[in-house]
Formats: sequence, C-alpha cells, structure tokens
Amino acid sequence: MANEEQFRRVDPAKLERLVTGIYAGLGVPPDDAALLAKALVDADLRGVHSHGCRYVSTYTRGIREGRTNVHPEIRTIRDDGPICLLDGDGGLGHILAVRAMQVAIGKAKEHGVGVVSLRNSQHIGALAYYSQMAADAGCLGYVTTNAGIVMIPPGGREKVVGLNPLSWAAPTPRPWTFNLDMATSVVAGSKLNMAAERGEKIPLGWAVDPDGNPTDDPRLGMQGGLLPLGGPKGYGLSVMLDIMAGVLSGGRFGKGLGSKGSAQFFQAIDIEHFMPLSEFKDRMEQLIEQIKSSALAPGSPGIFFPGELEYNLKQERLAHGVPLDAFVRSELKREAEAAGLSYDIEV
Repeated sequence: MANEEQFRRVDPAKLERLVTGIYAGLGVPPDDAALLAKALVDADLRGVHSHGCRYVSTYTRGIREGRTNVHPEIRTIRDDGPICLLDGDGGLGHILAVRAMQVAIGKAKEHGVGVVSLRNSQHIGALAYYSQMAADAGCLGYVTTNAGIVMIPPGGREKVVGLNPLSWAAPTPRPWTFNLDMATSVVAGSKLNMAAERGEKIPLGWAVDPDGNPTDDPRLGMQGGLLPLGGPKGYGLSVMLDIMAGVLSGGRFGKGLGSKGSAQFFQAIDIEHFMPLSEFKDRMEQLIEQIKSSALAPGSPGIFFPGELEYNLKQERLAHGVPLDAFVRSELKREAEAAGLSYDIEV
C-alpha cells in the first residue's frame, strides 16, 4: 500500500472525542472513558503508536467479553505512611494507574516519598503518561509493570520472561521533562504486531523464530519470542521489575496470567523534601547543557534528552494532526459504527 494511503492525519481533539464515545457506549463511566481516551491519544501524539489508539479494539474486546470490569471496587489492602497496596478489581488499567500515581504523589508530598503497589490491574499502555504526572507535580516519578510473557532468557528457547517496561521522569526548566520509557526487550512487543499488520519485515536481532533462529518475519518472531535488551542485562532487569510489580504486590507474576491480569509499581519522590524545586531545575539545566553541548558525531542533528523528541513531536501533531495507519483507522471506524458514532476525524 502506498504511504499516502497507509498513513493519514487525524485531528487529535476529534480522535479523543471519538474514543471517549466508544468506551462510554460500552458502559465505561464518562470521566473514565475520557481519561482512557486522553492517555491513548497522548501516546500517538508522542509517536508511541505501539501503545496508542491501536489498542482501542483490544480494550473493547476485554469489556465485551467480561474480562475487564468497568465498575471496579478499588480496595485499599494496606495503607501505612508512605506506602499503599491497592487491588484494582480487574478494572481498566489506565484508570487504575492514574489513581495509583495520584496516591503516590499525595504520599510523597506528605512523607517525601510515596510508593504504591497495584495488583489485579490490566494493561496500562505507555508508562510515560504516569511518570509524567509525578514530574508535573514536582516529583521524580517511577513506574513499572509486568507484561506479556514474550521474551526468551539467555540460554533458553522458551518464552518465560515478560518484557516488563519501566519509566522514569523528572522536571526540568525546559518545556519538556526528562522522561525515559522503555521495555526490557530489544523492542516493544506491539511493534511486531504493527509490522505484521503493515506487511513489513523486522530488523534481525529483535526476535527469534520457534526454532530459536534469528528472523525478520514479525509473525515468526511473535511465535518464537523477543530478545532481551543487552542480553543478560535486560533479562536480569526484567526479572527484577517483575519482582517489584508482581511478587511484591501479591498479584500476578511470571507466567501467572489469566484472571489476575497485570500488576504495577508506582513511586513518587518529592523534590522539595530535598531542595527547593527551583534549585533542582537549575541543577537539571546544568546537566542538560553539559550533555547537549558536547561534541557531536559526524552528521548528527544534535543530542536530545530523553523525552525531548517526544515533546517536539507532540507539539507538531497537535498543530497538524496525528498520522494513523490504515489498520488503526479501519479498527476505529468499525468501533465507531458499532457504537453508533460518526467517523469524522481525518484532517
């Protein structure tokens, strides 16, 4: 398919309203539907299409099939000073994650640090959305979640490890914040799905086929498994993050998928408990300048801080629209029709 047919720009405000309407039509409370739509569109605005509106139909299936509880009774299992343990009752992951980070930020403002462990949750999308909440509140933010068992450990052939991503964020005096959001596999698993949907190959080194051989076929890669980032380093990090998110919460860990869903870990550290926020930002500016003013490699367009490129992309797309591929547009149109909504979002 030609590129101009594959990708078309859509209006982000119209897209957000459409997605809100789709979920509200399935019984999701209006405020929750709007929050979920905002988080999904934000991922697309930042260029993280692997966790954006391509997930709309995935979540609607979960609701229709009864795997997702749109009216969860969120229970506080333990609340002791700076720590809190929540049970999400199988609710929409994005809604539960926002709630958990809000609790973490509140505790950080009171105690200096807030730590929230969340179990019985669902897929929460791009983690940067939640660490950004902490940075916007004048905190250092940290989030991790256990994810699909799609990664092969060094020395093995079987998928027994989750790709388990993490995100850190910190405020800066620039328009953008430091925000690192990464999987512990070489690449996010959704990128194989995207390549398969578009009929594209994947780079060698992302995944192996069912026989353990390197492959550039995304479908064989999904059958075989993803490789850990940095070999044993990414593998070790993934296991530790599963301990933090899953084992510690009393929720799902390792291969324990099914009814328990996913589990997450949220942390906020209040900067004002260490120094004035203005002083912290001044120090961050010094760090930024040291890195960005260093010598460039031949042909380099510059050195960018984690989160800077995503911020720049978001500003451009707010002004000119979000490019969505044919697969995502067709899924959105199908969901809109099922909800009795008009699909009128293209720029």
